[in-house]
Amino acid sequence: MYKVSPGRFLGYTYENMQNDLGILARIFPEIIQIDSLGKTEDQRELYHFYIGSANAPKKILIFGGIHGREYMTSQLIMEQTTEFLMKLCRTQDKEYAKILEGKAIHVVPMVNPDGVTISQRGAMGIKNPDLKNLVEEIALREGGRHPQGSYFHRWKANAKGVDLNRNFDALWETCEDAVQEPSRENYKGPKPESEIESRALAELTRREEFQRTISYHSSGAVIYWDFYQQGQLRVQTWEFAKKIGDITGYVPQENTREQSSGGYKDWALLKMEIPSLTIEIGRQESPLPASCFEEIFMENRGVWEGTLMSF
Repeated sequence: MYKVSPGRFLGYTYENMQNDLGILARIFPEIIQIDSLGKTEDQRELYHFYIGSANAPKKILIFGGIHGREYMTSQLIMEQTTEFLMKLCRTQDKEYAKILEGKAIHVVPMVNPDGVTISQRGAMGIKNPDLKNLVEEIALREGGRHPQGSYFHRWKANAKGVDLNRNFDALWETCEDAVQEPSRENYKGPKPESEIESRALAELTRREEFQRTISYHSSGAVIYWDFYQQGQLRVQTWEFAKKIGDITGYVPQENTREQSSGGYKDWALLKMEIPSLTIEIGRQESPLPASCFEEIFMENRGVWEGTLMSF
């Protein structure tokens, strides 16, 4: 089976993903359709692809890499993609393909490629001189001197210092923002969807009208599903969380309303009324070590299938 290509020293990079997408496009040209939602501030593509019919009446969204240091989620999604495509092609009696009938899977494997690059390469990974200067200024301000190594490894934000998972219109105005300026983490931005990446994800969601969404994060090995939803939406989201929890072994967390607002899952529930989950992979601090990937991949086998069969 073809394996995605993690970087030897950096972890799974934007360039690894580009290469893997090119390989999948050549191997499965009639099954996977790849495009871009636009370019980031540092001119990296926001790759998006779908499997199934573009006009399918029922669709799901799976994405990862919205936080720079959580790039293992992108590696996981690309590995899941490879396995799913292989199963679709290898199943001789087409039983496996039946779960995709009338449905489509939309995927954004790396929502924040600029942030991933900063986490892996530091400010030197940014090509635009103005953005590079901003990243260096943030580092100097937050470190007291030019930080080395571990400071950049823990970078969550995009290249403008905005935490993309606090940049959605879900009680954004009440979201606690202790930093109130561009930062390595936690700055919610000047307004909801102020960033190219968060706006692209929201526009995709509005356009495709998904029935289920999954946001992959790391770490914690838990599933967040609760954000003020009521009635049938709450029941559906809980049932979805329990199903995915049974597959992964991760514990669905109730009473998570104190979690910071402004996240994609929060917005998808509150404004779009879509049963949506945040899945936190791994049990160590991000960026997760490469040694834990195989275990995480095995835990998340079946998540795509379980999501497709949850509605």
